[in-house]
Amino acid sequence: MNGTDQETALLREELARLLTTLKHNRDKVSLEVLKTKYRKGYMTLCADIKRRASDYAARVTLGGIRIHRDYLDEAVPIINGTIERSGTLKQLSRAAFSHQDIAEFDSLANALREKILADLEPFYMRHLALYITQECLENPDVAPLIYCVASHCFWQDGKWIPLELYKTAPACLQKKSA
Repeated sequence: MNGTDQETALLREELARLLTTLKHNRDKVSLEVLKTKYRKGYMTLCADIKRRASDYAARVTLGGIRIHRDYLDEAVPIINGTIERSGTLKQLSRAAFSHQDIAEFDSLANALREKILADLEPFYMRHLALYITQECLENPDVAPLIYCVASHCFWQDGKWIPLELYKTAPACLQKKSA
């Protein structure tokens, strides 16, 4: 598990713990009493849940999506539009505050991620290029590399490989990315 995965797992664990606390409190005490007699603690708990839920949802939905800063003006409206049209933010809130259900929250966040990726696909496709290496020029049997300038990734073996991880990248590309 890499650092980002560990951070996401820790956020999920913290959110699940907070949701369990909220569920326990609501099962034991009426909402009216929580909002009056225990107002300060209840409001603090709700604020913590809101913060953790937001951080965790952002990690799940946007984690690992690569967009070069030169293309943010084009990509951000696509992402924001997808989020707005999906109505998922209200559903995430309901999963956290009404149902206290981390599994439902995960499912909704992952579904939103899939919608975002699907809506970004045409954006990425508009920014594809062929990268012709010296090897391609010398040997017509060597195909050029497919490169997405918006994400700085190469297509290899059916998946996108980040430029910095592309093991067989020509030396000139490795120097550019350093």
